[in-house]
Amino acid sequence: MGVDPAIVGKVLAGRLADIAAAAARYDAFAFHERPAPSPGAGGDPADTASAARDLALAALRAAGDPVSYAMLRRMSDGDVNLSDLCAVARLPRLAVWERLNGLVAAGLAGRRHEDDSAGLTPAGLALVELVEEAVAAAIGEAPG
Repeated sequence: MGVDPAIVGKVLAGRLADIAAAAARYDAFAFHERPAPSPGAGGDPADTASAARDLALAALRAAGDPVSYAMLRRMSDGDVNLSDLCAVARLPRLAVWERLNGLVAAGLAGRRHEDDSAGLTPAGLALVELVEEAVAAAIGEAPG
């Protein structure tokens, strides 16, 4: 099956654009005449690469926690109610929301308040597939 890193890259590009837009909005409220340049906000390519690398590593850190990864795996089959994530994580609702917030901030998951559910982004699904392919290779199974 093979995981395409470009999927994660596209999500990172979107996150970079979101962060740059948020920084520009905050700079508009600044009380000084010239706002500080935002790292990775359309300026120096080295700054952009550094910001993208930081976001990619943040996503890996968020997914690297065993409980958070169990939540990601559970969401890989489709959207999940928060109560299901609580059961998987064996944590109370508030703790699960905090972990989910970390996964959302990393661009790996999304949530809907209307029906109290959460699901993976394409980047989250690609990361779960990558890990599961590595596990399958480690135990000598064919992926899929």
